[in-house]
Amino acid sequence: MDMNNFTNELAENEKKRKKKNKENVALLRNLVRSMLIKGNTQWEIAESLDISQPTVCRDIQWRRSAAKKELNDMLEKKLPEEYHNYLASIEEVLRHAWKIAHSGFTEKNRLEALQFVIECCKHKMDVIMNPPLLTKSNNSLKPFNGKSHSQAVSTTDSHNSFTINQKDIKKNLPEK
Repeated sequence: MDMNNFTNELAENEKKRKKKNKENVALLRNLVRSMLIKGNTQWEIAESLDISQPTVCRDIQWRRSAAKKELNDMLEKKLPEEYHNYLASIEEVLRHAWKIAHSGFTEKNRLEALQFVIECCKHKMDVIMNPPLLTKSNNSLKPFNGKSHSQAVSTTDSHNSFTINQKDIKKNLPEK
């Protein structure tokens, strides 16, 4: 019986030691991150925390790999869901705008609602045609080389594209 108690006690002490060690490592990593943010060099951090510079370097490498993994997880799991929710939100706004356009409000309100419908449709099409593109190659993210979605939206001249669309529509209409 004494031997079993002794082994259980050893195992329990080992668990406590490992937990304490993990807490210390997490604290040390937070201190390193904080000092990096403040602009300290690896050598300054090592000296201040009384650890070796290679230990600081390994900690930084660990943080980078953990951040990459977290970013990859977010891009693979969260981004598609958020993109879908965004498109669904535009659909919901469009439904409400159409209700206003078909309601008995003043003609001015109906026309403004229709104009808003057109703008929402343009925005929806832009989001569909210019999704946030990120590709993986050798397990690293490649930055999107084109314009970002916000840049694409802000630099497009919506009036000109609307005029072009009107011309295209007029071409396809039967003559009177």
